[in-house]
Amino acid sequence: MQYADIARSRTFVKHSTLSSRYAAPALLRVSSRRVSFHAVQRTCARRESTSTRQPSRHAQFYTEFAAGMIPVAILGSAVYLGLRTWQQYLAHERFLEEAQAHVQELEAEVMALRQQAQAVNHETTASDTPSDEKKSRWWSW
Repeated sequence: MQYADIARSRTFVKHSTLSSRYAAPALLRVSSRRVSFHAVQRTCARRESTSTRQPSRHAQFYTEFAAGMIPVAILGSAVYLGLRTWQQYLAHERFLEEAQAHVQELEAEVMALRQQAQAVNHETTASDTPSDEKKSRWWSW
């Protein structure tokens, strides 16, 4: 069998694509399942690329800046929550003051209406003087 026939039938992996330790038949038996030539090639290429290549620019950016941004985000959240709580406290106090002022206005109005009702009641009782005459009633007792 010639090298061209072996390469065509893909029974062996070429030494140029993978390192010498991975040179094996195209279908490997790993834990009772067959792995294709392309799966072995991708896995090996992935191992080689991660060990020799530098991380991508996005990964490098997040590695450098994300660690520094975490304390800033925590501090910003704490300040925001503190200011929001303080705002709610002040708004509640203003509401209580306005409600107390409204209650005092209503109490003053009730007092004025009671005094007016008593004045009207005194006038009606002063004008109605009882007479000494007996009025006839239909019941006997």
